Amino acid sequence: MMKYVVTCVLALVFGFGGAFAAVAVSQDSLTGPQGESGLTGPPGDAGATGARGADGADGANGRAGRAGKAGKTAKTPKAADPVPVNLGVQGCTGQSVQVITDVTVTADQKIKLTKKNVCVVK
Repeated sequence: MMKYVVTCVLALVFGFGGAFAAVAVSQDSLTGPQGESGLTGPPGDAGATGARGADGADGANGRAGRAGKAGKTAKTPKAADPVPVNLGVQGCTGQSVQVITDVTVTADQKIKLTKKNVCVVK
């Protein structure tokens, strides 16, 4: 025990160099007996092969499960009366769109477009 105390004191006083010198001088007294290596040894010999098992007979089938619930009929939506819709320029149900309704070519080879606002009406 005293050897360890001296080594620690020298290490504190002289730092790393003191610790190295203390271990170098008292190396023989700090070594103990060699212990086990702790390494795993080689594997042992293989054991005898066991006998193969025999296949048994198949068991009886289990009983059938009970029947499930009957399905429900699908709900059919009521047929709505068709609402006639048309294109027009008055009585719009939504937003109107500008559409080219006529194209004419003039005598001096220019194109003239006629546009109207058209929308869906009931």
